[in-house]
Amino acid sequence: MSIAKNARASQVMADIKSGKHTPANKQGKFANYGSVAEDSVYYSTKLSQKADAVRIARVEASRARLRLKGIFI
Repeated sequence: MSIAKNARASQVMADIKSGKHTPANKQGKFANYGSVAEDSVYYSTKLSQKADAVRIARVEASRARLRLKGIFI
């Protein structure tokens, strides 16, 4: 390794220790993965089924109100 590479590596390590940089294993493409419900592996099954059930119930309630008014058959 050249002197410049050693100096750069030393500077990066000093920056990491001082808090300027975060080590690669704590930061990256998936740093905040899982912080919202859509990131869950079960979102496409359980959470979407629950959301669909709520939506269907809302639509049925709306249809019932329209039936009472005589607008919807």
